Amino acid sequence: MLALIPSFIVLASLLITLIIMISRAPDRKAATIVTSIVMTALCFVGGMLTSAMYTRAVGNENANAYIISILVAIGTFSALAIYIKLDQKKKLGQQPNNSD
Repeated sequence: MLALIPSFIVLASLLITLIIMISRAPDRKAATIVTSIVMTALCFVGGMLTSAMYTRAVGNENANAYIISILVAIGTFSALAIYIKLDQKKKLGQQPNNSD
């Protein structure tokens, strides 16, 4: 059971990101859900790249599975935070200005 904990951490980071992306969606149309799934996958790729940098630095035989899984989660949530920040900035830029 202890050998599965890193896998559960990676899976949880993916599912939590997906839940956050779908809950932030403005509607529940098919296109919006597909976009949320694609953005979740891209955030997950960011997490995988973060862990790949660690694995490349220490070597495959010296890499710890717990550290790799935590780095995947950190990278995924960091990419999600960047996406949310950019999305908020885009929404603020689209709002009409009433001071005219």
